[in-house]
Amino acid sequence: MSPGRAAPLTFVVPARPAGEPSGGDRYDALLAAAWRARGREVHVEAVPGSWPRPTGEDLAGLADVLLGAPSAPVTHRSSRRPMCHDSGEGGGPVLLDGLVGCAAPEVVERCAARRPTAVLVHAVLSEGAGASGEDAAAMDRSEARALRAAGAVVATSRFAAEDLRGRYGLEEVAVAEPGAEPAPLAGGTPPPRGPQLLALGAVTPGKNHGVLLEALARVRDLPWAARCVGPAPDPEQLDRLLRLAEGLGLADRVDWPGPMTGEALERTWAATDLLVHPSRSETYGMVVVEAHAHGIPTVVAAGTGAVEALAGEAGVAGHPPAGGAPGAAVDVTGPGPLAEVLREWLTSADLRRAWREAAVSRRGRLCGWDRTAERMDAALARLGR
Repeated sequence: MSPGRAAPLTFVVPARPAGEPSGGDRYDALLAAAWRARGREVHVEAVPGSWPRPTGEDLAGLADVLLGAPSAPVTHRSSRRPMCHDSGEGGGPVLLDGLVGCAAPEVVERCAARRPTAVLVHAVLSEGAGASGEDAAAMDRSEARALRAAGAVVATSRFAAEDLRGRYGLEEVAVAEPGAEPAPLAGGTPPPRGPQLLALGAVTPGKNHGVLLEALARVRDLPWAARCVGPAPDPEQLDRLLRLAEGLGLADRVDWPGPMTGEALERTWAATDLLVHPSRSETYGMVVVEAHAHGIPTVVAAGTGAVEALAGEAGVAGHPPAGGAPGAAVDVTGPGPLAEVLREWLTSADLRRAWREAAVSRRGRLCGWDRTAERMDAALARLGR
């Protein structure tokens, strides 16, 4: 079935504050745009709630979107049409962002019994939420139940798909890697104000800003400046990092401008020489691909899905990337290895040139979001078979 003749799709995503999109939010928006460009009818339903820890009201609102439940009317949806009813009447296919779907297994089970239902997993629920102990265990149980109920599960990388299969005993997990939007080539920042380092992501424990600061403190004898761009959902976490930066003597070298989008973010990309992405848990790392789209090399955490984004398609297939990798993967359990890599990059013009050339080369070979939409269509086409 061509995308233009495919059944209209309901795409359920978490509602977010304007100006604070996550990587998953950007994936969802760009995927929907790619589908529409391919001629597929897509109805995006942004459901409010404290995902992945929904209240009863949040779950009732989601049920209303998916099942047309009359007992919990909501007014936030882009349309009020009930897509399916508890009477057993069928409905068109639905794709749920995992932040919503994996937190609502009972609703997913009811929906999957009535209409073709798929779940898109951007990150393991407990890891994305930074949960621990019984909170994490409860999220894992919820996620396992939801994914086993779904007719199809889609991950954003091969790394993530393998993790989900092993973690929850799933037989099949499809993969639809993020695409890349065309972007202008970054010029970077020359000395004495540069090189400019960028960490782009929410200020949460999982993003590992503390280890980044400690690594930067070990190279403070060298010229550089850094920006940590992203929302801070926990003000206390941000305060701890600001105090750490001050104690390490980095207060005047590390900037915390908050979330950025649009032209402000593009100006930051234009001034960046190296993306440092030490996130402890990463399914793929869209930000890594975004950096490569600007011709910017990257340093990522070893043992995460971001290594897949760094390696590119050829690297994942077992062949060294043409021209070498546009960066490096390092152990980020402590600051030492990251500091060593940063020192080598900061002091070696040859290494900076090699990484930059590899990033520019990768920039010309990145796939667009049309391929992501095509792979998602293939996964959804298997629903009900």
